[in-house]
Formats: sequence, C-alpha cells, structure tokens
Amino acid sequence: MRSTFNILFYINKQKIKKNGKCPVLGRITLDGKVTQFSTRQQTDPGTWSAAEGLSTGKDKASRELNRKLEEFKSGLSTHYDRQIERNGYVTAESLKNAILGIGTGPAMLLKEFEQHNEEVRQSIGITKVKSTYKHYQENFKSLKRFIRHKYGMDDIAFDRLTYTFVEDFDFYLRVNVGMSPETVEKRIRCLKRIVRRAIHKEIIRRNPFAGFVTRKPEAGRKWLSKEDLDKIMQTPVEHKGVNLVRNLFIFSVFTGLSYSDIRGLRWENITTDEHGTRWIRQKRTKTGTQANVPLMDIPLSILEKYGLPDKNGKVFNVGTYSLIVFYLEDLRKICGLKTHLTYHMSRHTWATLICLSNGVPIETLSRTMGHQDIGTTQIYAKITTAKIDEDMQALEKRLGNKYRLAGKQEQTDTNQLKEKAV
Repeated sequence: MRSTFNILFYINKQKIKKNGKCPVLGRITLDGKVTQFSTRQQTDPGTWSAAEGLSTGKDKASRELNRKLEEFKSGLSTHYDRQIERNGYVTAESLKNAILGIGTGPAMLLKEFEQHNEEVRQSIGITKVKSTYKHYQENFKSLKRFIRHKYGMDDIAFDRLTYTFVEDFDFYLRVNVGMSPETVEKRIRCLKRIVRRAIHKEIIRRNPFAGFVTRKPEAGRKWLSKEDLDKIMQTPVEHKGVNLVRNLFIFSVFTGLSYSDIRGLRWENITTDEHGTRWIRQKRTKTGTQANVPLMDIPLSILEKYGLPDKNGKVFNVGTYSLIVFYLEDLRKICGLKTHLTYHMSRHTWATLICLSNGVPIETLSRTMGHQDIGTTQIYAKITTAKIDEDMQALEKRLGNKYRLAGKQEQTDTNQLKEKAV
C-alpha cells in the first residue's frame, strides 16, 4: 500500500543565494519515517507555491524546474516499485539513495564484511584487541574462498543469500576444508553477525539464515590432574628459561591469569587491602572485564623471586607465546607427562582443580576469572563432573570400614551358622 508514501518539494527561505533564489529540497515520507534530500535546483521564492510544491512562474527557468521535479517524482515511484519487487520492502532512506545514485548497485556481502573488519582494526587498543581483528580476517578469507569455490565469483549480493547458502558453507567447511566442529561453529557465527549488521543498517530486512543452527560442539576445557600438577611443581628443572616458564605457569594455576593477562600484568595492578592481603586487580586483555584475585602463598613466593623491579612497570619478563609453547613442551618431557601442555591449561586448572574442587562458589570463581557472563564459568562446573568417579573412589578408600550396615552383618552371621550346621 502507498497510503503512507508521499513526496513533497519545498524551498529553504533561510538560505537565499546572492542571485536572490532559494534551494529546492525534497522530502520523502514512508511508513512514518522521513528523509530529506537536495534536488540541486534553485527558484525565485516569489514564484514558489508551497501548497502545490512547484513554481508558478511562466518563464523558461520555472518550466524547466517543474519538469525536473516531475522527473524526481517519477524516478522515486519507479525505484519504489523496483525495491518492492526485488527486496519485498522499501525505506525512505533507500529511496533517497536510489534517486541520488548512492548505492544503486546491489549491496555485497564481502564488501560489507571488509567494512566491518576495517572498523574493528581502527578500534584496536580502544575497544578491541589485535587477536580479535585477526580472527575476523580469517573468517573473511574462509568465506571468500567458499564463494569462489561454490559460485565462481569474487563476491555475492545480499539479496542472493538463502538458507541453502549457509548450509553449503557449513558443509564446505566441514567436508572440503576439514575444519573442526569448534572452528566451523565460529565461522558460521561470524557470518551471521555480518548478516545481522546488514539488517540493522536496513540493507536487507529479513534474515536469510533464520532457523539455521550449526552443530555446536560441547564446550571443553583441558585441565591438569593433581598428580600432573605435583610433577610440574616438584620436578627439578635446570634450564633457566624452562624453569621461568614453569613458575609463570604455576603462577597462573594459582591466580587464573591467562598468558596475555600475565604478560600485561603491571605493579599498579597489585594492591594491598586493609587486612594486609595482596590482590591482583586487573582488566582482562580479552574482554576488558575486571578480575579480582587474592594472592596466596605460592604465587606470592613466585612474585618475590621472579618479579621485576617495580620501576619497570611490568611485573614479569614474559617471552613470546611461541617461546612459551617451546619451553612448555620441554617441561612436559622433563616431568614425564603424557598430557600435551598449553599455557591456557593453567587457567582451566585454577577453575577446576584449585577452586571448584575445593568448594569455591561459582559466583566467586566468576569474579576471579573476570568473566562477563556466569554462563561461561558454568562450563567449568560441568567439567568437574568428570571427576565424580575419581573423587567417589577416593572417598570410599577414606571411609574404609568406618560404617557397617546391620542387616548386611546379620545376613553374614546367618550364612555362617548354616555352614556350621551342615
């Protein structure tokens, strides 16, 4: 229905030119939303009819003006019909862009993705970190390769996106590329983000992927058993570099700090409260959320032994991540561990072995880890159920013969009497 579609021309008497004429402007009203544009035309205010939205002059300039305004009306009506036919909807802003020649071509998926990534790049150090930008760039490359593989094109228009598109992309990542379920889920989630962005910008109105749910893998976290942690803490290590990495790893096991957090840890992040307890109060590098962790004896001893002079600002001399990975592998071999070591295992061990397994409430754990959502912390609570069998077996050994069921003992005595009678 066009009952809400209206085009009006008017003049701005506040901006009279040196030649005595005023600029002619256009106003599009559609579904209660209004947008204005310049016709780049001028007219004598004395010959302008506000009621009719045209010039009443009899000269050639007035007739030419009215002809051009009529062309604007006709063009807007044509664009209205085309957008309804192509997209199923139309907005006042899209009509203005069409009549002014802005974005007359179809909006393209990868072009919008590139614009999104550029905004992320410009936000590095403000609201984003460099690793986030790299993550989006990898997602962009995967999508670009898929479009070339499937359609033989360098880009695809938003109005060509269908439910089949995202199904094919999911299949391509899993089968053709051989990505893990975790990586596929991240790639699809990123694609959906770009589509939602397009909807918010009114590039498209409906979500072509509505209802599509990729097979999200069960979240998993790897953490150390107490036996493995004891080996890491107690095995002598002669190599200075490996020994430093070992102690930084242990520091994270008892504080929950990630590699990037411990690398960015500064002395100003370590405070002492009125009770003399020292705390780490630091914004997480990944999320910017405040983490508050009390320092226990073990991390305090590491801090005293390996902490740099306060004047340097940084607390620890942390090497590159590639060097950390290299030394962690050496540490694994020295300690005779079968488990592959990653630095982030220290953070997971803090959550499971150190905190949850020792009765720390999940709300407290969430604060120490700097999680934005307690749902993220609850993942660790699910993981600790894997320890139930191990813990119950240990409990059974501790209980031993402390408890005895009377009925069971009576049955045993009865059986013994029967045997004697026979």
